[in-house]
Amino acid sequence: MVENAQPHLHRSLSHPTSGEPLAAFAAHKLEVALGIGAAAAAALFVSAHWSIALAGAVAILVLSASESEPFLLCVFFLMPVGWVLNADVPVRSVPVAVRSLVLAGFFLGRLWRGRVDVRRLMRPSLTCASLLFLGATVASAVLVQGAWTHESARSLYEMVSFLGFYFLILAWADSSQRIQKILTVLLCSTIVAAGFAIFQEIIGGYTPLWLYMNPPDDSFLPWSSRATSFLNYSNSLAGYLNLVLPFALACYALGKDKWRKLGGWTVGLGFIALVCTQSLGGLAAFGCVLLLAIFCFVRTRGNRLLLLGGICALALGFYLATETLNPAHAGQSIGQDAVTRLLLWDTAWNLFKQSPIAGVGWGNFVNLYGYDLRFSWIPPGLFAVHNIYLQLLAETGIIGFVAFFSLLFIAVREARRQFLSARSGLSRALAFGIFGAILIVLVHGLVDFLFQVSPQFGTLFWMLLALLVANASVEARECPTGTRFVIT
Repeated sequence: MVENAQPHLHRSLSHPTSGEPLAAFAAHKLEVALGIGAAAAAALFVSAHWSIALAGAVAILVLSASESEPFLLCVFFLMPVGWVLNADVPVRSVPVAVRSLVLAGFFLGRLWRGRVDVRRLMRPSLTCASLLFLGATVASAVLVQGAWTHESARSLYEMVSFLGFYFLILAWADSSQRIQKILTVLLCSTIVAAGFAIFQEIIGGYTPLWLYMNPPDDSFLPWSSRATSFLNYSNSLAGYLNLVLPFALACYALGKDKWRKLGGWTVGLGFIALVCTQSLGGLAAFGCVLLLAIFCFVRTRGNRLLLLGGICALALGFYLATETLNPAHAGQSIGQDAVTRLLLWDTAWNLFKQSPIAGVGWGNFVNLYGYDLRFSWIPPGLFAVHNIYLQLLAETGIIGFVAFFSLLFIAVREARRQFLSARSGLSRALAFGIFGAILIVLVHGLVDFLFQVSPQFGTLFWMLLALLVANASVEARECPTGTRFVIT
């Protein structure tokens, strides 16, 4: 056998004749075609602009499907970051697109493993109320003739992403440890966002990072000493901060050690950042939360009167220092802003009267008010109603109005129940945070409507509702009946 193998080896190493290479290629056409195609695809992938985005999308889907805890917590941490692409694409908001991929990957992974407990996700009354409101927004855009527009489609897509994030939190936050991690990340993220807002105020500008992530367009407003942090507008930042500050305030009042420190830093830096936004509605809403906290956490009458006097003195000092602390709303600008809002409110009411049942379509007010208001300082296609009550009536009619405030009523009732029966200080703080966040929506909503303006605001709002529901389920499962824990 050895003697026969040696000649065979020499024959395989012999030089081919001129026709043999073509014959070899002909015998392996499929392999050659696959190799050339793979090389071309690799070259195109490396040179194309979309290659990084495609690779990132695949990575997001894989990490979400595997439910990587560090990755999901990172997604929660980056929630206040806004990034708008300067390109003509269906979804220009990068965070909305990323969160959509996270949702898709997470629930596809759950489906693959057979772990989607639909009954548990659909059982809470807050889930039913949220889906009812989503149905009202869809009906307003579909059932009303001419209401399906690009703006309504974009707004509905964002609304679906809000509720998708609600279900993600409800499914993933299945233990007290995970709820605590999410809340810790939320407070730390708010501290960073508030710090960046204060930095903007110190240097007197948006910063190159913000301008890169929010490229100027026709609606761009020059810097006017109103901080935006990572969000698109100062009022959006004020609303976002106010959703977190009630919980942070309760952590400082009820917590100890880490939670007290985190709550204190969040309230301190968050309030300074809130002042930097110069949002009168945001400041008034936070003042209402402070009043609520005094009556909930301060037990002695003397201390209550002292703190109430301090708040009154702070409000008076802010009013006297308006020229310094709030120059954007001083002089003639406040009068023009008030007139603009009154005109927008009147237009919204007229649109509601035209279609009182289902409204003119979710997200469509921005497309319609320009037909009625023809003033140089009110350009078309730019403003919302600046009032949550009138915007809901105008865009979703009585159906959407009733559905949304039914949702808030159910959330308030659940938050009150958990606040009175909580077995831990953190649960009580979370319940107060939800109650305060809803109060913020109601008060700040008198002069602003942020669900369509700020994707961060809408995502955080439904995230807090999901944490409220998840915490009730976890506490009922992990804590024996009648057991109460000290505040830690």
